[in-house]
Amino acid sequence: MKLLVISDICRGFAVTLPERFLYKGLREKGVDVTVITHFRTPESEELEKAGIKMYYIPLFRKFDLTAIRRIRKLLISESFDIMYLTFGKAITNSLFAARGIKIRKVGYIGSLNFHWHDPTAYLSFLNPSIDRMVCLSEAVLEHFVRQAGERFRKKCVRIYKGYDPEWINPGIPVSRQELNIPPEALIAGCVANVRPEKGIPNLIKSAEFLPADAKIYFLLAGKGMDKGKQARLIRRSPLSDRFRVFGFVDDIFRYTAACDVYVQPSLSEGLGRSVIEAMCLKKPVIVTSRGGAKELVEEGINGFIVPPGDPGAIAGKILQCWSEKIRLEEMGEKSLLKVKNMLNPQDYLEKIYRLFCNVAENSNGT
Repeated sequence: MKLLVISDICRGFAVTLPERFLYKGLREKGVDVTVITHFRTPESEELEKAGIKMYYIPLFRKFDLTAIRRIRKLLISESFDIMYLTFGKAITNSLFAARGIKIRKVGYIGSLNFHWHDPTAYLSFLNPSIDRMVCLSEAVLEHFVRQAGERFRKKCVRIYKGYDPEWINPGIPVSRQELNIPPEALIAGCVANVRPEKGIPNLIKSAEFLPADAKIYFLLAGKGMDKGKQARLIRRSPLSDRFRVFGFVDDIFRYTAACDVYVQPSLSEGLGRSVIEAMCLKKPVIVTSRGGAKELVEEGINGFIVPPGDPGAIAGKILQCWSEKIRLEEMGEKSLLKVKNMLNPQDYLEKIYRLFCNVAENSNGT
């Protein structure tokens, strides 16, 4: 089987761990894997060293004639059986490049940020020429069907990405002494690159609902956490002195590891990579019911689920964690067990491999 993957391997070490495991695993199973990504990185060089052919074609525009021509030339010369297209611009450009060429097309969707009323969606995720669509979670699958129509359900398959907790190595966590936080306090943390759908203002506002005598602190890290609306809300918060805020940091796992409970206040979430990383580090988690993150949580066992956009509900669960601190270690162990059982990397590899084998057997794509 000859597989062409178009994937954004340029997003960094931690973000691309499951994909790199997958592509190397497919090659070990005998699949002839070729990967296109934007530009050379240490992560792409890792794949090259594993024997995977790499091509560097920037795909930053929905329609890039130069990229389309380069992809088409590769498709014609290599006679691939399947294209695996893992982001919107990859789909758009590759579908144009593959016109008239016999090749099966498998897409991947990991978010809820596409809708039927957006005309450009029909050039990417909702294009009927895609043979199968891998959905990151049940929430993503159901959202896809709502947008594309019930007739597309048979094209969809939910496959969780695999995560090995051994991949998530925080080194030495940021210490309470460094953060100037008392040893007996509860640290509620969140790491994210700030975007509207992440719902960070709701986490900041949750401090308004907490009693001042509860020793609860907030640890926020990620691009944009220390700027704009977030910074203004923190300054105005009655517990402003309880916030420890950092912008972009390289060693993000050190900050996750410093938390007692991890909070993901998202308004929209495909599954929640940062939530998974926190669970790998044995943290109980608080997530919202909007999107796939709730699939990671057993209520009261390894965390809690709250309504989206509800700072009071977030505060209630943080306060419960403060009141029941003695349970947090056990809940964290259950988080780790949940990852091991639900997101086994070998299961991820096997399911993707079987899907590609089934797709390749039905080789009438054009």
